[in-house]
Amino acid sequence: MTDLPGVYVGRLPDVRLSFQLLGLHARKVDSRWTYPSHEHSMYEIHWVVEGEMDMVINGRKYRQSRGDLLFIHPGMTHSCTRAGSQGFTYFSVHFSVDDTSFCKELNRCKEFYYPADSPLVQGLSPSLSTLYRLAAEHLRSPLSTSKQMKVHAAVFELLGSLVGQLSETATITRSKKESIAQQIAEQIEDSVKYILLHGEIRENERTWIQDIAKSIHMSPSQVNRIFKQIYGKAPRKFMSETLLNEAQRLLLQTDLGIDHIAMILGYKTNSHFSRQFKRWTGIAPSEYRNRVQHQPLAFEPDQ
Repeated sequence: MTDLPGVYVGRLPDVRLSFQLLGLHARKVDSRWTYPSHEHSMYEIHWVVEGEMDMVINGRKYRQSRGDLLFIHPGMTHSCTRAGSQGFTYFSVHFSVDDTSFCKELNRCKEFYYPADSPLVQGLSPSLSTLYRLAAEHLRSPLSTSKQMKVHAAVFELLGSLVGQLSETATITRSKKESIAQQIAEQIEDSVKYILLHGEIRENERTWIQDIAKSIHMSPSQVNRIFKQIYGKAPRKFMSETLLNEAQRLLLQTDLGIDHIAMILGYKTNSHFSRQFKRWTGIAPSEYRNRVQHQPLAFEPDQ
């Protein structure tokens, strides 16, 4: 009897999301507490657990009460100018994501304040409550391995819910150019997946640009122009940044040798990969691995 090939009944995209969460902390403050104006390069979720406070974001004041949430984008100046008469308790999450499509969804919505009864807060509350509870527990004693995995699960749920809710509540409709640019970005990311699976990189940039242009019935010049208008960079640079993100991930999250990583990323020689990585970052892969893994955490919680 000959085995017949199976047929897919379902399939999911690869999960290669790279992100950092820093400064997850819960804090209780008294009525005299304030915090000066500042900004940082990360997204911030600021959730009031008890009490009330005033937060100023880019010069506009928001009153937060129990359950209300602020979603602050990178580079926005913000400060706490007043606490309620009984003080307040809050939970804060700072994060960054190395995924252009993900960040584009985060940035589509221009609202920063979400009341406790809003769909976004209702969607995020279960994950935030879990993280808040685990943060309080961790302060008393280190979390077990199983509870650390619960933190990871809650983080993924939080980010997924955040993007889902923002996409549903966004007031901006995606334009035709944005949709085309997203298709181009997805095809570039698929090209990187091909490289990672087969260890083979196309030397001729025009080939893959032409392939993408043909698939969406446009000229290569149109592909370059529209993509640069929406993403602020050429497709070639987007490809390089995507490869760099993968190289950094492999250097920091695996014990693979530099020559093995070079092969995975499609480079014919270790020296070729090292030269390219140094051109991207200013340092060699081995130096990057040693420097990042041994440097102290430089991030300080905002509030």
